[in-house]
Amino acid sequence: MDTPFRTRSEASMTEEQYPRLSGEWMTPRRRFLSALYGGRVDKVPAMTLSSVITLEAMEIADAEFPEAHLDAEKMARLAATAHENLGLDTVMPVFHSQLEADALDASTWWGTKDNWPAVDDHVLTDPDDFKVPSDYLERRSFKAALGAIRLLRKRYPDVGIVGKVYGAWSVGFHMVGIENFLMDTILDPDKIRRYLEVLLPASMMSAHAQLEAGADAIMWCDHANRELVSPDMYRDFLLEMHQQIQAEVGGPSILHCCGETTDRIDYFAEAGWDCFHFESQVDPVKAKEIAGDRMSLFGNINNPTVLFSGNYEDCYEACMTVLNAGVQGVAPEGSVPLGTKMEVLAALADSARDYSNAHRPDGRFVVHDPPEAGGDG
Repeated sequence: MDTPFRTRSEASMTEEQYPRLSGEWMTPRRRFLSALYGGRVDKVPAMTLSSVITLEAMEIADAEFPEAHLDAEKMARLAATAHENLGLDTVMPVFHSQLEADALDASTWWGTKDNWPAVDDHVLTDPDDFKVPSDYLERRSFKAALGAIRLLRKRYPDVGIVGKVYGAWSVGFHMVGIENFLMDTILDPDKIRRYLEVLLPASMMSAHAQLEAGADAIMWCDHANRELVSPDMYRDFLLEMHQQIQAEVGGPSILHCCGETTDRIDYFAEAGWDCFHFESQVDPVKAKEIAGDRMSLFGNINNPTVLFSGNYEDCYEACMTVLNAGVQGVAPEGSVPLGTKMEVLAALADSARDYSNAHRPDGRFVVHDPPEAGGDG
């Protein structure tokens, strides 16, 4: 009878001596994707999903706003500071919100070093007048963003890369104007449905292009929070469309919706999003109770009070509160104020490391022990 082959090292090892995985053994990219899908992780990921770019980061990377918004090399160098200088598990190069709208002929003000870009004129009044330009993905905003993603993929093969897409609802805000758009949800809902129908292909093209360029996941921004619309309006205008997106996007998906969203998290989960990136107005314990195992949660460190006005200890404590709720990843709630200090942002990675070290009972995987909603915590 043939004897199974065993190496000398295998033959001499006892069970106690056999090497075992322990500590932080996953790559940041694998860790991010596993958490996004609600899987096993060696450490809870600390991430940028929107933007952690600061004035300090611009000096470090020698890449400043507004030039970095339209220059692939500068955009890539600036995005890399999230991993290189803050120790985060992801990078995200699409800092602004104008990617799709600018390529659709919206008038864009590209801001200043210490101010974000914005739409400065609304160009669409009738959905029947809209058409995606034939050179849409070759326009300046896409050349920079797609070029930066390709550079980051080449330079950081083991780091998670997050792409960012503004969905048809939010692009509608840019193209039509938020007041006009929201007014028509009441006065002319069929017109809004037509806007969504004609604008969605532009958002899908953006998502597919970013995934093809090397993004690991897409953060999809559709701002339908309680401050703007009721949960019934999300259900009536966006739920079915978001379910369609899940069938067609072709990669991992993260929904971002600003503001208070507790009363529609159930709809977000039913839409099929892999993950929800939520803001500080939402109680993480309640969000976890609603989402259950249907959808991962990333978030939700407050920008103005904790990150911009607070210190390292404030950020560390806020992160621990979120992590103790059992969310799958910690991140700022949205794009951090440009004047935020990087020493404060450093608490994101430090808290994720310390929490994970204290919640890795087998030395290999993190096990959460979240409190009951409404309990003492």
